[in-house]
Amino acid sequence: MLQSLLGAIVEILPSAAWSAIVRFFGLENVVELATAIFGLGCIVIGFTVYLLGH
Repeated sequence: MLQSLLGAIVEILPSAAWSAIVRFFGLENVVELATAIFGLGCIVIGFTVYLLGH
């Protein structure tokens, strides 16, 4: 139980630090846009692999 608690804390810390840095520099929209572009890129790659039959 203690191990899972420590694991959760270790997972949350980088996320919280990244969020604080993004908010400090006012880059919320840039991060959202980058996330959307990455997601669409993954969809395009998956669709291309499907079409090529791999």
